[in-house]
Amino acid sequence: MENEKVVVNHTESADERITQHSWKDILEPPAKGKNKARYFITPVIIGLIVGILSLVFIDIMDFFTRWSLGIVAHFIPPRSSGFGGGGAQAPYTSAPGYPFMIPLVEGMAGFISGILSYFMIKKPGSLGANKAIRAYHENPESLTLKEAFTTLFTSAMVLGSGGPSGREGAVSMVGGSVGVFIAKLLRQKPHEVREALAIGVGAGLGAMFKAPLAGAIASSEIFFKHDFDIETIIPAFAASAAAYLVVATKVGFSPLFRIGVLPVHSFELRYILWFSIFGIFSGLIARFLLWVFYYISDLFKKLKQPIYVSALIGGVLAGCIGLLSSYAIGNGYGWLQLIMDHKIFPGVSELTLGIICVILAMSLIAGSGASGGAFSPTVVIGGLSGALFWHFAKVVSPDVNIPIAMFVVVGMMAVFSVAANAPLSTIVMITEMTGSYGVLLPAMLTVGIAMMFGGEHSLFNAQHDHRSASDHANS
Repeated sequence: MENEKVVVNHTESADERITQHSWKDILEPPAKGKNKARYFITPVIIGLIVGILSLVFIDIMDFFTRWSLGIVAHFIPPRSSGFGGGGAQAPYTSAPGYPFMIPLVEGMAGFISGILSYFMIKKPGSLGANKAIRAYHENPESLTLKEAFTTLFTSAMVLGSGGPSGREGAVSMVGGSVGVFIAKLLRQKPHEVREALAIGVGAGLGAMFKAPLAGAIASSEIFFKHDFDIETIIPAFAASAAAYLVVATKVGFSPLFRIGVLPVHSFELRYILWFSIFGIFSGLIARFLLWVFYYISDLFKKLKQPIYVSALIGGVLAGCIGLLSSYAIGNGYGWLQLIMDHKIFPGVSELTLGIICVILAMSLIAGSGASGGAFSPTVVIGGLSGALFWHFAKVVSPDVNIPIAMFVVVGMMAVFSVAANAPLSTIVMITEMTGSYGVLLPAMLTVGIAMMFGGEHSLFNAQHDHRSASDHANS
């Protein structure tokens, strides 16, 4: 009894010590010394630099789009409304005037990309975001500015020349490298250097896709399949906001896509059923995408050719596929904008062909080692899948009044959520990219079901399941 009494008294005294506060403690500054650098100064510096480099990437990409596609191939791709002053009202061509030039310019871009990567990058041939994820887990200092600037140029060239690639690969490499460089320059601790890498990646994503909140969330989510690194979110807010302000000051603060108000005034029970079925459909599309991507990647590995040869082959073949569907030339955002604006009305066969062509072309570009990413084409695949499913819903139930734009936006979220194993940041990112906050309810349902049917694989095979599995967990 005496021992129990001692234990109880000890517990009570410990609780009292925990809950005791002095009014003087409340008046203490919330952060001192290095905490200020960690949570504000370093992230803002990283964000400003990443924002400037994101604008450089956009300018290089636009240069190659004007010359490689516009002048050489006589093809002007449509643009989404919120980037670079394009928009659905800007002139565009539905097909290349000189179609035989598309395989040539994409192949040449792949070849030059491969040459530069061969001489400037230690381990070329992987998605840029995947390299940043691997560096986060294994060795943050392996991300160098030399490799990042090389990736920035080559990715902008491949995408601007018509390759169905993504912007996130370059900005992830650049953001992560800048974060590591600044943290080392300020002599921060190893775990703070790793944190700065993640913050830089999030800042790049937030700036490039005009989605600062999603960028901050991605800085903690994208590195894991089933976990978060919550420590990075607060400083990532400052970095992502700073990077976004730099980019938006030049290209505008409007969302990447113009959607408008979606005219659904009452959410009926049957709509829940349709978006549930769409979740299954999206999950299966994402699984097919991943299977094609890794199958083609394995084929190029079996060729055992230098990266510039593989990238040349991948670029030429991707260009040939682009001749079958213009959706597979460039990032494809403009086509989704036109569909949602009811400026074009693609049928079932055209959408099906477009989905298959974008999947094949993206896999050829990324799988061959040509520089770039996978976010943009995967989002386009999701949007086209949404438009295709809308046709199915209208055939089965002609009185369904769900706008096609709603299926397109939810499809963007669902397919990439599965493909990247990053549902939370993807939902927030597409919501910010479109300004479509009214789709959150069906989006959460669709994404949740899609994740169940999507499997365990991801475009980013460097992701770890949990923080405990990471190489730095016990450091």
